[in-house]
Amino acid sequence: MTLRPAAVAWALALMAAPAPLCAQQRPASAAQVIDRVVAVVGDRAILLSEVEEKLLLAQAAGTRVPADSAGRTAVRRLTLQQMVDEEVLYQKARQDTTIVVTDADVQSAVDQQVRQVRGQFQSETEFRNQLVAAGFNTTEEYRRWLSDEQRRSAYTQRYLEKLQGEGKLRGSAASDADVRRAFDQAVAQGQAQTRPATITFHQIVVKPEPTPAQRAAALVRAESALAEVRRGADFSVVARRLSDDPGSKERGGDLGWFRRGQMVDAFERVAFRMRPGTISDIVTTPFGYHIILVDRVQPGEIKARHILLTPVLTSRELDAARTIADTVAARLSRGANFDTLYTLYADTIELKSVGPLPRTQLPAVYASILDGATAGEITPVFALTPEDSLHTKYVVVKVDDVSPERPYRFDDPEVRTRLQAEIRRTRAVEELLSTLRRQTYVDIRF
Repeated sequence: MTLRPAAVAWALALMAAPAPLCAQQRPASAAQVIDRVVAVVGDRAILLSEVEEKLLLAQAAGTRVPADSAGRTAVRRLTLQQMVDEEVLYQKARQDTTIVVTDADVQSAVDQQVRQVRGQFQSETEFRNQLVAAGFNTTEEYRRWLSDEQRRSAYTQRYLEKLQGEGKLRGSAASDADVRRAFDQAVAQGQAQTRPATITFHQIVVKPEPTPAQRAAALVRAESALAEVRRGADFSVVARRLSDDPGSKERGGDLGWFRRGQMVDAFERVAFRMRPGTISDIVTTPFGYHIILVDRVQPGEIKARHILLTPVLTSRELDAARTIADTVAARLSRGANFDTLYTLYADTIELKSVGPLPRTQLPAVYASILDGATAGEITPVFALTPEDSLHTKYVVVKVDDVSPERPYRFDDPEVRTRLQAEIRRTRAVEELLSTLRRQTYVDIRF
């Protein structure tokens, strides 16, 4: 449920990534605007045309904008205030020398965003035509615009996350009346979304087990890769050539920024003790053998790369795992205890319990298996990554609950908890902005 109880609530999402292209329309009527400076924040001027652009972006994203001139002027002023707040936060973030956003970080995010947007169109011609319709003459112009937006977003997000991690971003608690008011306002403004259809289930994931000889061969490959990078070979080049991690291989082993609790323990114990630029010894985890390179470190998180070498399995190990999974499914269907089977056979790296999870967030392989499933059902065994037959695991799912799409209600505990948290975060950002405005030159001329 998305509820926005205050004007600065855009900051609650910690400056999320740019929206799809269809919501990035630049103002076709910009030439009709008599441009002028409407605000100055620090050493940066904000133009009226920029306010119009933001307003049209909001409209494209679904925000209701009054048609009358008085109402539109009021919305312009509110939009300008939000832009001022955004600029104040961004400038403060740039002054914090512990926050680093590299060109590589920005480029990676822009590449991902362009791929996502390009994927919405069936052909390159359709994509380029939409770019032109949105006001971008070339793909490169669109990428430059995205780069600027992403850089600002990344700085602001990391600044707010840093304050939150240090306990400096706190707001006063919300009363029952505050929560009720926020809910009623969201409903009145059409911001109270429908609760999506959800599913809750338990699963037992069976992992094929490599033989001692296969483990030894993978370790030899890892030792060879480690010797290569320690002799001076480019880590990212070696990762692209040798790593068995499909998620990071093509990015030169880049794992991005992560905090404690996001990786397996054995990996984190080594990575968080390393200095930037250093290469680890071989690290053994349930995934295989890792070589870690830490790129950057900042309070509470690191940016790292890795090379992963996994044992090469054969059809014999895969068939054995499938047989175990079939046995688990049969025993569950006959009423065997789930926890007992989980203890005996499950790969504990994978989640045991999932949900309630919106059906739209299910991975494709789960969505196809669970389509039409009912509470209490035991699914057929399926491959977790059928497209990668030599590395797949096998899954048995027991469905616990299925809930249809329905409206949110105020008395739902989840709704009240989320509203309380959003109101508190909103107040924390408002208090922060109040302080930063006093520390920053701000002149609003509209």
